[in-house]
Amino acid sequence: MRRLRLLAMLMLSLTCAQAPAEVYKWFDAQGKAHYSDRPPSSGAESHSIDLPPAPTKDADHAQRSLMQRRLLEAIEAERAEEQQAEAEAAAAKRKNVRECDKAKRDLAAFERANIIYSKDEDGGRIYMSDEERREALDRVRIWIAKNCR
Repeated sequence: MRRLRLLAMLMLSLTCAQAPAEVYKWFDAQGKAHYSDRPPSSGAESHSIDLPPAPTKDADHAQRSLMQRRLLEAIEAERAEEQQAEAEAAAAKRKNVRECDKAKRDLAAFERANIIYSKDEDGGRIYMSDEERREALDRVRIWIAKNCR
């Protein structure tokens, strides 16, 4: 990821050519030469330097632009994938927390209850035997130990 960003920045910096409109050269009191895009404010004598014209778009410009666009699209796609993966991981964590909370409540209810039952299709009660109750408690405890941290 960082490598792609670095490459994108390098590509962008290579295609951005900045050339000032005019360059001034002057000498200060110590005889040191100075160059600037503005004439000196000290009133020192300066003269303008003619620069070669800025480079024009060469034949490779279109290809470089296409490569830059593809690189930026790849970076954006990678970022979107990372954000989606983070969102999915957060959703899975929230779901696990809800399931753990329910399992812990069920365990507490199983431990407090003397009689445990479920309902059949008609709404009638089906009571668990002591052995079935112990097995259900063990199953819930194992699930909590395995899935809840």
